[in-house]
Amino acid sequence: MNILAVTDIHSRIGYARKLARKIKNIDVAVIAGDITDFGDINLALYIISLFQKACRNVVFVPGNCDDSKLIKVKDVRNAINLHGNYFITGDVAFLGVGGSNITPFHTPIEYTENELWDILLKLFNMLKSEREYLKILVSHTPPYNTKVDVTFFGVHAGSVSVRKAIETFKPKLCICGHIHEARGVDRIGETLIVNPGPLMRKHYTLININENSVEVVFKTV
Repeated sequence: MNILAVTDIHSRIGYARKLARKIKNIDVAVIAGDITDFGDINLALYIISLFQKACRNVVFVPGNCDDSKLIKVKDVRNAINLHGNYFITGDVAFLGVGGSNITPFHTPIEYTENELWDILLKLFNMLKSEREYLKILVSHTPPYNTKVDVTFFGVHAGSVSVRKAIETFKPKLCICGHIHEARGVDRIGETLIVNPGPLMRKHYTLININENSVEVVFKTV
């Protein structure tokens, strides 16, 4: 499966449009939050629509800087809101949680660690009765104490609940964002963690995944 992974667009419509026109042969486009920079829901949906035109399937989670109304949007044509939800295509299940853990900045969509854990626990348990899928977690907030949650100040700012969910349920892949300066990859057990870097700085990632391997290529628009 070929995946386009983008995050932290922060209302940069020009970069989103340029990338959407550039990509080819993508099975699923993943947008891991902060679609806007405190913009309204209509702007978020417009940016999502740019990728809808280019990709067969689009999945997204709202980021902490998005309009809180985006949480309640379930799906728009071929775009699925993964917050507390999942999307299955073939043998792959995408599961998601949006917003972030509590920040010092009082942004629109923030959750306590207990709230994040409740969302994640319910979500993974929803799939327990289903057949075994290759699971991909899409979380705006990266897991705590990894290479992809380190701020400019050297502080780990990720979520302990996201990390706990990864350690407990062992998805094959986690796509995250939120910490702009922490573009890169890490591992928690057998789970590969990918922070594509912010599209607002022209960054994105192409991922090829199957049962046996995950290949990640970092690119710029």
